[in-house]
Amino acid sequence: MNDASAGAARHTWIRERIAQVPRVRLALTPTPIEEAPNLSRALGGPRIFIKRDDLTGVAFGGNKLRNLEFRLARTMAEQPDTVVVGLDIQSNSARQTIGACNKLGLKTILVLEGTQPEIVQGNLLVDYLLGADVVFAPTREAQRAALDEHAARVRAAGGRPHILNDNPMFDVASALAYLETTVELLEQMERAGVQPNALYMSSSGKGQAGLVLGKRLTNAGHAVHGVTATNEFHVPSRTAAIANETLQVLGLDMRVTEDEILNDAGFVGAGYGIPSEASVEATRLFARTEGVILDPVYTGKAAAGMIAHIRERRYGKDDVLVFVHTGGTPAVFTWNTLWL
Repeated sequence: MNDASAGAARHTWIRERIAQVPRVRLALTPTPIEEAPNLSRALGGPRIFIKRDDLTGVAFGGNKLRNLEFRLARTMAEQPDTVVVGLDIQSNSARQTIGACNKLGLKTILVLEGTQPEIVQGNLLVDYLLGADVVFAPTREAQRAALDEHAARVRAAGGRPHILNDNPMFDVASALAYLETTVELLEQMERAGVQPNALYMSSSGKGQAGLVLGKRLTNAGHAVHGVTATNEFHVPSRTAAIANETLQVLGLDMRVTEDEILNDAGFVGAGYGIPSEASVEATRLFARTEGVILDPVYTGKAAAGMIAHIRERRYGKDDVLVFVHTGGTPAVFTWNTLWL
């Protein structure tokens, strides 16, 4: 068996493993991959490709739709009529979750940590447009209490609630989704006649776990760089833990160790959800060279990490990088003054 045949066999085997896990189809996949020659030229090389997971479809798209295929399959097994979920005020996950629930005929109660802003824009505006019942809770503890309270109210009224935060597939779903995305991406790169040296992705641990598993299970030679946008977690240990939990779900007797995880925490800036000078520059650069819109708090920080590594001359002009664009476009409207 030649290398191409062996690679195709591994990809088929991975897909067969994933197919054993229940899912509902929501995302428009495969998402396209495109070269970014103007961006590459502006940075003096290497070749850069963008995996357009901002184009997955429902509610402006993004990476969460891939994850929700597995999360909501577990939800639907309970035959609910209402999903109750607690997230951040400008959460990309909230927006995509409501859209996905609409597709599945489910009501959504969205409990957001914080106070209602005076100006409703960005993801929050889309949450209202999609028709969720939006509730605000001042603290994480109050948010947890509100989740339970609203689920109890639905139950008392004769409904069937499901609290998505308690879904046992919450983390593993992301890793499964991006294991599958790795296979998709590698096949697209093979058709383009190139092999990547490194993948870059915004990471809090869940999606990066899938890319790490994809590298391991396909025997690919590229590096997987996560760039974190939060200091809330120690991302390498979280990534390894989620990867190992996912291996158990897939029935694979393997282990991922923390020292395998490449994660750069140097681009968080002032904190989670706050744009940085580097993320704003990266967002502008993608927009003004390739017409690709990032957001300044997740994908912008990941792009800033990749750009910094290029400027540090970690890569030659002939190397190939893939930037996994996980979405977040509505956030540019929340931070509208940055672009004026």
